[in-house]
Amino acid sequence: MTVTSMVRMAPPGPVEEDPGKWPLPLARTLAPFVLIPVGALYCQIHEILFAERSTLLERLGWATATLLPWVIAVLVFEAHVAPGEKRARTLGRALLLGLVAFAASSAAAWLLGAGAEQAFFSRIPLLAVALLCATLYPVPLRADPAIPANENDPPVAPTDIVFASAAGNYVELHANGRTFIWRQTMHNAERILGAAGFVRVHRSYLVPWRSIHSVTRGRKGPIEVALHNGPSLPVSNRYAANLRH
Repeated sequence: MTVTSMVRMAPPGPVEEDPGKWPLPLARTLAPFVLIPVGALYCQIHEILFAERSTLLERLGWATATLLPWVIAVLVFEAHVAPGEKRARTLGRALLLGLVAFAASSAAAWLLGAGAEQAFFSRIPLLAVALLCATLYPVPLRADPAIPANENDPPVAPTDIVFASAAGNYVELHANGRTFIWRQTMHNAERILGAAGFVRVHRSYLVPWRSIHSVTRGRKGPIEVALHNGPSLPVSNRYAANLRH
């Protein structure tokens, strides 16, 4: 059982430095791979409806072969979205990757014994869904040009930042309902923003003490922080000590 205790906005102690670059949060990176078990489940339902039979291994093999091109396309798409790029460019990239994934997925299905209709025409809705997702994809904003270009200066005032999150070789600064991209590692962001009252609570998150509303504690210490004007963020064991004061 956990208890939630209010956190006093007192200055934190020394923050442990963590060299190196961190990747995107693991859940976000692995999310596209959920398509494969979902595809296997779809195969199971299809067999029940049409009285067909196959083994679990065959269903997983089919789902992997036909959906892996789409998974790769999603990962490539996200890796190449540039802050502030035009929506037309985003959609063009999505269309190109979608067509490549469509061709590879259809060819895999055809080689596995599907007819032309099942292999090609039944996958057209996937292409439409991919383009719809690209249309709704939240392209990160480019840094405000009015902010000094010094790489050590965040593109938004630290007093406006609700929390910061890791995004590959960048840091996303969430402020005033917007997301600003800062070309900085979390290690350097922690060092720079530490002077403004920020504390590292997770390898992927930095929060200012003023934003913390409460801390949920478990038997071994803090496990989650709730923000005044933001989401609840996880606290990892490595950085839990930063909240014990």
